[in-house]
Amino acid sequence: MFLTVLLSALGTIGGAYCVVISAMGLVRGPLCDTGDGEYIYPFSDRRDNYLFHHDTWSLCKKPEKVVLWNVVLFSILLGIGAIETVLCLVQVINGVIGVICGTCLRKRKINVTRLHQ
Repeated sequence: MFLTVLLSALGTIGGAYCVVISAMGLVRGPLCDTGDGEYIYPFSDRRDNYLFHHDTWSLCKKPEKVVLWNVVLFSILLGIGAIETVLCLVQVINGVIGVICGTCLRKRKINVTRLHQ
């Protein structure tokens, strides 16, 4: 049971890491060529959020549709990471409760069985 709790905690950390990295990828934006041959992050220093201003997506010339790819990829990873974090955290809580209360219930069953004999 302890191994289950340990591995679930590791899964929770991994899911949280995925959420943080995906959020950073969405905030910073893609690495792209703005037309001068140099690859930069054109949305990282802008005050307005590029996610809600689709007209700014045309700043990236190459690769084509890289902004859409970036948004879709990191949004999917963000959602999956959040689900993983929640499920693993529930498993950690379940395992800890199982470790603490599992032995109590076993003792109780033994006592109840002895009373019926």
